[in-house]
Order: sequence, then C-alpha cells, then structure tokens
Amino acid sequence: MIADTSGLVAFFSESGAQHEAVAAWVDAHESVMVVSPYVLAEVDYLVATRKGVDAELAVLAELSGGAYELARMDAPDVAAARRVVERYRDLGIGLADASLAVLAQRYRTRTVLTLDRKHFSVMRPLDGGTFTIVP
Repeated sequence: MIADTSGLVAFFSESGAQHEAVAAWVDAHESVMVVSPYVLAEVDYLVATRKGVDAELAVLAELSGGAYELARMDAPDVAAARRVVERYRDLGIGLADASLAVLAQRYRTRTVLTLDRKHFSVMRPLDGGTFTIVP
C-alpha cells in the first residue's frame, strides 16, 4: 500500500477526526506502507507546525523504525512524476501525489491510504485501472 500525506497525518494524529477510521483500517490489514520522500517531507512539516517538535520527533521515530518502506526517488522517477503532474495539471496535484503514482507502479499496488479523494479518484495508475482509496 502507498501512503499519502493525509492518510499518515490522520494516522499519527490521535485526536484528529479521521484517526479512528484510518487506524482501524491499518490495524486490520497487514500491509507494509510505502512512503514517498516527498510525502515524508509534507508529513514532517504538517506535524511539526500543527503539533510541535515532540510530536514531530515521535512520528520520525515511528517512520524510521523499520515498519515502513521509505522509498527512494531517482531522476527517472522524478521525470515520471513530472509527466503525471503535467497530465493532471488542472488538478494541481503536485510532486508528492504524483510520486505516489510512480511508486504504485514500482511496488505493483493500486491501494492508496489517503483522505484525498479529489485527486486520487481522478488520477489513474501508470499501468491503467483505478486506485483503491482506503480507508
């Protein structure tokens, strides 16, 4: 499963409105979460600015503990993400969301942990079909 910023922020924000739904889904499915470096940067920024440095450090400890697949993006991956941004330019998806389409192809999955139905209900996997949006 590929993890988007909104899904991870909800998962780590225990007081958030969507936390229970996201946590229940994650707990019920034994799937490694793949995290884009761009999503990691967004999650870090959002948690730090909304919850503070202690929360940021806790999230970084969790993400670096080995339970998550911290994906790498090289120049060809960024070029592929650029094509996704270009294809969906009217949506303004940005590099983080586009990187998830690239990683979904690499990891052979269509499942995306996200609350961003606006983008992922329109975006298509690079190899065709549709994304499965969870929770």
